[in-house]
Amino acid sequence: MDLKLKVLLVEDDLDQAELVKGSLRRFDPRFEIETANTGESCLKKLSNNEYEVIILDYKLPVMNGLEILHKIEEQEIDTPVVVVSGQGNEQVAVEALKNGAYDYIVKDTGYLSVLPKVVQKTIEKYQLEKKLKESERKYQNIFERANDAIFIINPINFVLLEVNIKASEVTGYTKEELFTKQFMELYPEGQRGKAEELINKTLTGGSHRDDNLTIYTKEGQMIPVDINASVIDIGKYQYVLGIVRNIAEKKRLQALILNSKKKLQSAFDGITDIIYQVNLDFEIVIANKKFAELCNTQPEKLIGKKCYESFFNCQQICDECPVKVTIETKEPNYLEKTVNDEIYENWSYPIFSEEGDIESVAIYTKNVTEKKKLEKTLIQSEKLATIGLLSSGIAHELRNPLNIIETARYYIQDFLNDPNPDIKVKLDIIRKNVQRASKIINNLLEFSRQSEHDREQINLNNLIDNTIALIGKELTAKKIDFSIECHENYNAYFSVDSLKQVLLNIIINAMQAMPEGGELTIDIEQPSAEWIDIKITDTGMGIPEENLPHLFSPFFTTKEVGVGTGLGLYIAHIMIEREGGEIKVKSEVGKGTTFTISLPNMHKP
Repeated sequence: MDLKLKVLLVEDDLDQAELVKGSLRRFDPRFEIETANTGESCLKKLSNNEYEVIILDYKLPVMNGLEILHKIEEQEIDTPVVVVSGQGNEQVAVEALKNGAYDYIVKDTGYLSVLPKVVQKTIEKYQLEKKLKESERKYQNIFERANDAIFIINPINFVLLEVNIKASEVTGYTKEELFTKQFMELYPEGQRGKAEELINKTLTGGSHRDDNLTIYTKEGQMIPVDINASVIDIGKYQYVLGIVRNIAEKKRLQALILNSKKKLQSAFDGITDIIYQVNLDFEIVIANKKFAELCNTQPEKLIGKKCYESFFNCQQICDECPVKVTIETKEPNYLEKTVNDEIYENWSYPIFSEEGDIESVAIYTKNVTEKKKLEKTLIQSEKLATIGLLSSGIAHELRNPLNIIETARYYIQDFLNDPNPDIKVKLDIIRKNVQRASKIINNLLEFSRQSEHDREQINLNNLIDNTIALIGKELTAKKIDFSIECHENYNAYFSVDSLKQVLLNIIINAMQAMPEGGELTIDIEQPSAEWIDIKITDTGMGIPEENLPHLFSPFFTTKEVGVGTGLGLYIAHIMIEREGGEIKVKSEVGKGTTFTISLPNMHKP
């Protein structure tokens, strides 16, 4: 249903009032007319009701139309008024319009046909103006209460035409003071040219921004500001709207962040190993100087590039990439990789967001080429020292008489065409011992030769048997009883050279700890699904408690000069831990020592 258009008709002539009512209703049925026959009753109705329009007869008893208009204005009644007069007096019309009437109409012959149109036009005009005023108030309120300072500038003379409350707060000037100033006067003399350039660029391009200007306040303070200017059209004229934001705190925070970044970068660059960070797309976020040097570029030029392209010269993600594993598992990861004959150890660590999601990965990379070479050199050196220790006994026991024994055995067997059983047994014993000696030499040669593979599957029982075969004669000579306790065959995936070296070193140490004889036991067991333990136990003199913390330190030895180098257990320790294992020792003086070698029970990666 259409809304009613409430009209207040102020007319003292009842017949005339009825004619007006009929004319209005015929023109638009929505008109709902109430009447008042005096100025007093009119004002009373206006105080209690709301109307879309007032039709006011100029000539009324006691109070005429102009006087009623004055009263309406005094009481701040916001309703449009159409004045109707029986006199065609121009002066009366002017006075009516000056006192707030929306329109004026004379009661002539055809006025009843014109009046409804005038009333409708007055209502529409009033509603439109009301909406415009509401919109103006709304935007004026937004303008005044904006968090940023707003200036409307005349681009011809740079005079400030309008400013908001924040503009006064930022500059320290009142609105009235700002209206007497040019836009350029708000800036130090050295920046006024830049302020003028900002206005000109805004007029040319429609908008412009500058965050390197500084406002000079009334109190003499210098405030850094960010100015965003744009062109606005008001009528046929163009003006510049400048939104000015105080960025003193932003500049302070930027300086703190920049200083912090410089310190962090300085710390990064001071580290001689490689450190960098990548996002989930493997793009470098930050890198230190060492990483950039290896990539033959500057740190800032690496930002945004793929890590595998920059460092590994690959076109796709590297095989067994630690970063990829860290992204997938959200766990730290390790990888050893060779690049251009250089060996690098790579550790990757996840970096999480506040929500707990992984957002990037930090990578620490260390060049261990020299370390690996030194380890191999030390291992080989210790091998040679160990072999040298064994060589004198083996050469004395086996090498010199070996050919003589075998030759004599062969001569006797050939001389006696059909030897008696007893002699035949003795010849067999000689043959077996020659073969045993040959086996010792073969084992020694095999031990001295480096494995062609870093890791391989090892049968621990066979490895221990071959190792013991090297020193079986020494064990017998020193009256040491040897036994191995193993309920099944155990296999480990390890470096065979490393493990052979470790076992032989510990066994020889055990022999030296039992100069008067004793018992040597090797026990192989699997305490859990993850580990296989090799326990080497002797009943020797034991190790003093104060020496245990230094046992795996390089060059630490309690042996006489020329007997030990102090590197055996140190090398054994680094070889086992390098492969992901552990080596521990328990000892009691006078009772003996147990070395436990824990090997990870894993398959080949």
